[in-house]
Amino acid sequence: MHRPLTREEQDWVERTLASMSLREKIGQTMQDHAGRLPFKGNDEQALTAYLKTYPVGSFFIGGEVIQKAAGKAEEYRDWAEQLQRISKYPLLFSGDLEFGAGSAVKSLTAFPPLLGLAAADDEALAYEYGKFTALEGRAAGFTWALAPGTDLLLNWMNPVITTRCLGDDAKRAARLAGAVMRGMQDHGLAACAKHFPGDGVDYRDQHIVTTINGLSEEEWFAAYGQVSQHMIDQGVLSYMTGHIALPWLEGGTQEEKPVPATVSERITTGLLRERMGFAGVVLSDALDMGGFLAWGSYEKRMVDCFNCGTDVLLWPGVEYFGLMERAVSEGTVRMERLDASVRRVLELKALLGVHRVDQKGRDPQAVPLLNDRLPPKLDLEARQLSRTIAERCITLVRNRGGILPLNPQTTRRVLVILLNKVTEGRKYERMNVFVELLRARGLQVDILDEFEPLGTLRKWELSGIRWDAAFAPYFLPLHGMMNTARPVGEAAKAIWAMQHAETIRPIGISFATPYLLQDMPFLDALINAYSLHEETVELTVKALFGEVPFQGQSPVKADPLEGSPDLRGLHHHEH
Repeated sequence: MHRPLTREEQDWVERTLASMSLREKIGQTMQDHAGRLPFKGNDEQALTAYLKTYPVGSFFIGGEVIQKAAGKAEEYRDWAEQLQRISKYPLLFSGDLEFGAGSAVKSLTAFPPLLGLAAADDEALAYEYGKFTALEGRAAGFTWALAPGTDLLLNWMNPVITTRCLGDDAKRAARLAGAVMRGMQDHGLAACAKHFPGDGVDYRDQHIVTTINGLSEEEWFAAYGQVSQHMIDQGVLSYMTGHIALPWLEGGTQEEKPVPATVSERITTGLLRERMGFAGVVLSDALDMGGFLAWGSYEKRMVDCFNCGTDVLLWPGVEYFGLMERAVSEGTVRMERLDASVRRVLELKALLGVHRVDQKGRDPQAVPLLNDRLPPKLDLEARQLSRTIAERCITLVRNRGGILPLNPQTTRRVLVILLNKVTEGRKYERMNVFVELLRARGLQVDILDEFEPLGTLRKWELSGIRWDAAFAPYFLPLHGMMNTARPVGEAAKAIWAMQHAETIRPIGISFATPYLLQDMPFLDALINAYSLHEETVELTVKALFGEVPFQGQSPVKADPLEGSPDLRGLHHHEH
């Protein structure tokens, strides 16, 4: 996919650029959120009027990674076709296709997350991961994946990228992210590496506050720089900047504020474009996040974001049009600068072939859908890939005294201590799959999910109850605005409660953070499964009873007794 444009494509880019009004050019540098339109999204009359007033260049569609996959593939495709028909210029449709197209669209295939892919550590699987994301995504109307994540988990307390990255090793992350990206771009989906200059060093969340990548210049180039350079050299078509500061490069703070990459010319233009040679489209992370809002007034934030070298602003709001018209007329934004960004966006559109959609808005490069899925042979391959990654990612991190595998003949009664009741009113039903699978084996399952009084388990023991195995399964959704990946609230209380017992050796199973041993160092056994992906849960239960092997290799230092990740991630503060 990353190739020079043909003469015909280049002519289309220049002709289109020349034909645009100022307002139409501004629109190319803005990405709108189709799910947040001020009317029902497929109301043709309202859409026509909206796009006339606000001629945006791209739309975000599908569920957000921080929420849930939603909707049907056919509905998204019809919606994309409708928008293409109405729009004067061809549109790009992006989505959070981080773990396959099924992470944004309910009816498509969801894969185990990137950290699970890293535990399987197979470049051929990574390429297929990208390929099927692209085939399913493009069939559903997407042309731009806001993926893959190229962050590194250097701080075990980081709450944002827990399972959304490829671990803590730069070489492996570069190798696998490059393969995912090639799989996407070879099959018609633009990839977007994220989040430059790199998340995973701070323990905070840039949805809430500007975070800091505090590595020194030398450390940064050995870690994040290595991954970024690999992605650029392999031809990634777009890069997302994060609300993340990089003090070695942008040390000066304005009124003591850290300078996020999304407003930093030194980071976006100086480092990413000039020093590292990235020539594609720079997209900002969402501009409604706390890490960006702190920078200054709306006008200052938007103008600084554009002027620092951002080509496309993600969700700046429609006030952006009037603001940019004023900025161009007053000279705070230069016309040459605007044209350069619009040209890059149009070149991306030409590369993806979206200028070839027909009069009805149909995409000639999209695989047709059948019953809301890919044609049977491809659909089967996508599902098999999902299962293969699930089989290969489940990791046995600790197994003191050979507790695992359990003997199915002698394991009859088990205890499940549910560590996923994080706060009042938030329940994650998918943990029930784990419990149901145990019951389906004919086991008697006792559940502890109330941790007041703390001595309940001890009381049960004293009454004579004994269990053949005890499980402590943990799940917290990716940054569910908890600002942590760790067990907090009721889940933390559960850790205290289980230690009152004297007859159990709990087996920890993390369907989220790989670092559960930091908060539960007393566990004799820990399995990292990385997600509640349905087949992963099913295979985890089989692995517990020795019916399938544990094949995953931990992509992070998961056991603090084997070298401390907290020191690896935090030692830079001494510089």
